[in-house]
Amino acid sequence: MKKETLLVAFSTQKGGAGKTTLTVLMASYLYYVKGMDVAVIDCDYPQYSIKDMRERDMRNIERNPHLRKTAFEQFARLKKKMYPIVESRPEKAVEKAKDFLAMETPPDIIFFDLPGTVNNSDVINTVATMDYVFCP
Repeated sequence: MKKETLLVAFSTQKGGAGKTTLTVLMASYLYYVKGMDVAVIDCDYPQYSIKDMRERDMRNIERNPHLRKTAFEQFARLKKKMYPIVESRPEKAVEKAKDFLAMETPPDIIFFDLPGTVNNSDVINTVATMDYVFCP
């Protein structure tokens, strides 16, 4: 029997309230410290801050031998790779989540980082599918 995956969003009417920060902190804590399987769907169009941050970190690791060695040691110690982050427009976010849910071993939690507005029917429809919504 497949486990039940929780869908968790951070959403609010205001930009700059900490949605992206909370998404990254919660996903990282539960994944790296508590050992849960997580995925992040970055719906914060158009900046996609989480996806861009991951890409910037990867470029820095690739260019810096010390960071490359440290990252290798950390992932070897944890016996884990980085958790997945995918970018999606809010209206396609649930479709992207279905890709994770169809996996043989789906994540325990899928986090959604939503844009700083709910004045959009696509965002409202995505929020309506969540198990939990946190409003910082």
